[in-house]
Formats: sequence, structure tokens, C-alpha cells
Amino acid sequence: MAKNPAFHGRTKHIDVPHHFIRKLVADGKIVLKFCGTNEQAADIFKKSLPQAKHQFFMAHLGVTDFESRGSVEN
Repeated sequence: MAKNPAFHGRTKHIDVPHHFIRKLVADGKIVLKFCGTNEQAADIFKKSLPQAKHQFFMAHLGVTDFESRGSVEN
């Protein structure tokens, strides 16, 4: 949608922020870049992932297991 500004009946519901982003792209203020499925770390928060991919994204985001860090009490 950002690259093809043609109006479609199915895009009537698109909110104002999306049109704002489209204008920024048209003005050259931001550049959209393709991000493959193996680079989308946000997937860990929004969908069920295979264990290997979940572990990979956890490491990529710096998430650690609380239990493995030891006790917080001294």
C-alpha cells in the first residue's frame, strides 16, 4: 500500500496513521525495507513458534530465563 497509492475498496478501513506513513514514504522521509520471516523478532510476541525459532528470537532480544540467573535475594 505504501508503494501503490491506488485506492481500493478493500482499503477504506485503513486508519490515518497508515496514510501518514504512506505520505512519509512518498516524500522520501522514510524508506521501507523488506524484512524476511527469519528476521521478524516481534513474531515471538504475537504467534506460536517452533521451539528452535522461539529460542533464537529470545536470544536475539536478550531475553533470559529468570530461574537461570540465580536468586535476586542476597
